[in-house]
Amino acid sequence: MGAEAKIKVAGIIGLVLVSSLISRSFAQEPRQPSTVQTAVRIQSSLVLIDVISKDPKNGLPVRDFQKEDFRVLDDGEEVSIASFEAGAGHNTRPVILWLVVICNEGEKVGGSGEFVGKEAYFRPALDHLEEHDTVGIAHWCDNGETQLDLLPTEDRDSSIRVLAETIKPISFHVGGDSDAVGEVTYRKMLRLIVQDAHRRNPQPLPVIVFLDGDNTGQPRSELDPVVNDILETSGIVFGIKDEKAPSCCGLMIGEQSQISHYVAGHTGGEYFSAPAQGYAAALDKILMQLHFRYELGFIPTVIDGKRHKLKVELTKEARGKHKGVRLRVRREYIPVHEQPDWVH
Repeated sequence: MGAEAKIKVAGIIGLVLVSSLISRSFAQEPRQPSTVQTAVRIQSSLVLIDVISKDPKNGLPVRDFQKEDFRVLDDGEEVSIASFEAGAGHNTRPVILWLVVICNEGEKVGGSGEFVGKEAYFRPALDHLEEHDTVGIAHWCDNGETQLDLLPTEDRDSSIRVLAETIKPISFHVGGDSDAVGEVTYRKMLRLIVQDAHRRNPQPLPVIVFLDGDNTGQPRSELDPVVNDILETSGIVFGIKDEKAPSCCGLMIGEQSQISHYVAGHTGGEYFSAPAQGYAAALDKILMQLHFRYELGFIPTVIDGKRHKLKVELTKEARGKHKGVRLRVRREYIPVHEQPDWVH
């Protein structure tokens, strides 16, 4: 599980440093008798691993790693790296940045309530997305309601406007066990995001950023299947909580506390805590990790739809050259056949 990082007001200074680092209906044509088109079905089982690096001396990503600097272990057995892309070269997959909130029930404090009226603080960070990166907005409620409020768009301003509307406090009544309803809705919302990623070709990297204090719990037996869905897309979960958000309350025996922290840890992400003036710096820190990530690909020995342990490490030579550098990567992967591409 990723460790929660503290970003103080002074972190805004880091925004300047980050800013310097982060610098497609076809019209129907008349059929030509002499033209013959052939469709070739291409199906790949390449597993993509997004690797985030951190230099302990400055806290920034390492930007000069090469393919030969990495080792990939699938269930403890080293496998050949079939593809290698570096974010510094703008060669990695486009990102869909999902900003996700939980409904604010009236004047209730907690959840995503601390962000109400402060949505504009996130806007500067969105200017540091890559050209083809997009932003989506989603929410879930304890009354069973969930929705993708804004499908991925390149319009940075509209995403903030929709976020502000989505996060407004509302009144609703929940009968029975609202916690249980909320748990089911949380999982449904994550699956909507995963389904959106599967429909896109080529598949982007879905990055889910919870704007939520994460004072929640769920049975791990019900949460893990959702983690599996995210692992199939190689998606990454992050989170930002307001530093004034209350700490998590007591949970029932057998429940996983702070579920978004849990999902983040399994997918290679982490959770941040920040004051309002530090929201952009926190989101920028996430974007910087994504922009300068490494994307390694390998072909799994079996396609069984089950979890496999995944480990990425530096070679001995690379460790000697980059002492103390830490790598963050998802702990597991699930090998599945990708949706086929059609080439004409």
